Amino acid sequence: MVKLQETEKASDVLKALEELAAQAKGMAANLAYAALKSREAGNISTRVYEDLLDLVDHTGRITSDLTRMIRVVKMEVGRLYKLSRHGEIELERNRELVEKIERSLDMVLAESQRVLENVKRLKSVSANNKLIS
Repeated sequence: MVKLQETEKASDVLKALEELAAQAKGMAANLAYAALKSREAGNISTRVYEDLLDLVDHTGRITSDLTRMIRVVKMEVGRLYKLSRHGEIELERNRELVEKIERSLDMVLAESQRVLENVKRLKSVSANNKLIS
Protein backbone atom coordinates (compact mmCIF):
# COMPACT_ATOMS: atom_id res chain seq x y z
CA MET A 1 0.00 0.00 0.00
CA VAL A 2 1.03 3.63 -0.03
CA LYS A 3 3.98 4.55 2.15
CA LEU A 4 4.90 7.93 3.57
CA GLN A 5 8.09 8.05 1.45
CA GLU A 6 6.02 7.53 -1.72
CA THR A 7 3.73 10.44 -0.91
CA GLU A 8 6.75 12.61 -0.09
CA LYS A 9 8.34 11.72 -3.45
CA ALA A 10 5.07 12.48 -5.24
CA SER A 11 4.92 15.80 -3.41
CA ASP A 12 8.45 16.66 -4.58
CA VAL A 13 7.55 15.80 -8.18
CA LEU A 14 4.39 17.90 -8.01
CA LYS A 15 6.37 20.83 -6.62
CA ALA A 16 8.88 20.52 -9.49
CA LEU A 17 6.03 20.46 -12.01
CA GLU A 18 4.49 23.56 -10.43
CA GLU A 19 7.86 25.28 -10.84
CA LEU A 20 7.98 24.14 -14.47
CA ALA A 21 4.56 25.67 -15.08
CA ALA A 22 5.58 28.95 -13.45
CA GLN A 23 8.81 29.12 -15.45
CA ALA A 24 6.99 28.33 -18.70
CA LYS A 25 4.49 31.10 -17.99
CA GLY A 26 7.30 33.54 -17.21
CA MET A 27 9.21 32.58 -20.33
CA ALA A 28 6.09 33.06 -22.45
CA ALA A 29 5.49 36.51 -20.98
CA ASN A 30 9.10 37.55 -21.59
CA LEU A 31 8.95 36.33 -25.18
CA ALA A 32 5.67 38.15 -25.77
CA TYR A 33 7.34 41.36 -24.61
CA ALA A 34 10.41 40.71 -26.80
CA ALA A 35 8.14 39.99 -29.77
CA LEU A 36 6.22 43.21 -29.19
CA LYS A 37 9.43 45.24 -29.14
CA SER A 38 10.73 43.43 -32.21
CA ARG A 39 7.44 43.99 -34.03
CA GLU A 40 7.47 47.69 -33.16
CA ALA A 41 11.01 47.89 -34.56
CA GLY A 42 9.87 46.16 -37.74
CA ASN A 43 12.13 43.15 -37.19
CA ILE A 44 9.41 40.49 -37.40
CA SER A 45 6.31 40.13 -39.49
CA THR A 46 2.79 40.50 -38.19
CA ARG A 47 2.21 36.81 -38.93
CA VAL A 48 5.17 35.68 -36.79
CA TYR A 49 4.12 38.07 -34.05
CA GLU A 50 0.55 36.74 -34.05
CA ASP A 51 1.77 33.12 -34.11
CA LEU A 52 4.00 33.81 -31.14
CA LEU A 53 1.15 35.47 -29.24
CA ASP A 54 -1.02 32.41 -29.97
CA LEU A 55 1.71 30.19 -28.51
CA VAL A 56 1.99 32.48 -25.49
CA ASP A 57 -1.78 32.31 -24.97
CA HIS A 58 -1.74 28.52 -25.36
CA THR A 59 1.11 28.31 -22.85
CA GLY A 60 -0.93 30.32 -20.34
CA ARG A 61 -3.92 28.01 -20.74
CA ILE A 62 -2.02 24.74 -20.44
CA THR A 63 0.11 25.90 -17.53
CA SER A 64 -3.06 26.99 -15.72
CA ASP A 65 -4.59 23.59 -16.45
CA LEU A 66 -1.47 21.87 -15.13
CA THR A 67 -1.47 23.96 -11.95
CA ARG A 68 -5.16 23.17 -11.39
CA MET A 69 -4.54 19.44 -11.88
CA ILE A 70 -1.66 19.53 -9.40
CA ARG A 71 -3.89 21.17 -6.79
CA VAL A 72 -6.46 18.40 -7.25
CA VAL A 73 -3.80 15.69 -6.82
CA LYS A 74 -2.50 17.38 -3.69
CA MET A 75 -6.01 17.44 -2.24
CA GLU A 76 -6.47 13.78 -3.12
CA VAL A 77 -3.16 12.86 -1.48
CA GLY A 78 -4.19 14.86 1.59
CA ARG A 79 -7.29 12.70 1.88
CA LEU A 80 -5.01 9.66 2.38
CA TYR A 81 -3.89 11.00 5.75
CA LYS A 82 -5.86 10.49 8.92
CA LEU A 83 -5.35 11.15 12.59
CA SER A 84 -5.10 8.04 14.76
CA ARG A 85 -6.71 7.65 18.16
CA HIS A 86 -3.30 8.44 19.66
CA GLY A 87 -2.99 11.72 17.75
CA GLU A 88 -0.50 10.39 15.21
CA ILE A 89 -0.81 11.03 11.50
CA GLU A 90 -1.27 7.82 9.53
CA LEU A 91 -1.84 6.94 5.91
CA GLU A 92 -5.24 5.48 5.26
CA ARG A 93 -5.42 2.27 3.24
CA ASN A 94 -7.86 3.27 0.56
CA ARG A 95 -7.27 1.43 -2.70
CA GLU A 96 -9.94 3.36 -4.59
CA LEU A 97 -8.41 6.72 -3.65
CA VAL A 98 -4.89 5.51 -4.47
CA GLU A 99 -6.08 4.40 -7.92
CA LYS A 100 -7.76 7.77 -8.44
CA ILE A 101 -4.52 9.53 -7.47
CA GLU A 102 -2.56 7.34 -9.90
CA ARG A 103 -4.95 8.29 -12.73
CA SER A 104 -4.67 11.95 -11.76
CA LEU A 105 -0.88 11.73 -11.74
CA ASP A 106 -0.96 10.22 -15.23
CA MET A 107 -3.02 13.22 -16.36
CA VAL A 108 -0.58 15.62 -14.68
CA LEU A 109 2.35 13.98 -16.45
CA ALA A 110 0.59 14.14 -19.82
CA GLU A 111 -0.20 17.83 -19.30
CA SER A 112 3.41 18.43 -18.23
CA GLN A 113 4.56 16.95 -21.53
CA ARG A 114 2.22 19.32 -23.38
CA VAL A 115 3.77 22.24 -21.49
CA LEU A 116 7.29 21.09 -22.41
CA GLU A 117 6.34 20.70 -26.07
CA ASN A 118 4.85 24.18 -26.09
CA VAL A 119 7.99 25.62 -24.49
CA LYS A 120 10.05 23.96 -27.24
CA ARG A 121 7.85 25.57 -29.88
CA LEU A 122 8.16 28.97 -28.19
CA LYS A 123 11.91 28.60 -28.04
CA SER A 124 12.11 27.55 -31.68
CA VAL A 125 9.96 30.43 -32.98
CA SER A 126 11.86 32.87 -30.77
CA ALA A 127 15.30 31.60 -31.79
CA ASN A 128 14.39 31.57 -35.50
CA ASN A 129 13.32 35.20 -35.21
CA LYS A 130 16.30 36.21 -33.04
CA LEU A 131 14.14 37.10 -30.06
CA ILE A 132 16.41 35.02 -27.83
CA SER A 133 20.12 34.23 -28.00
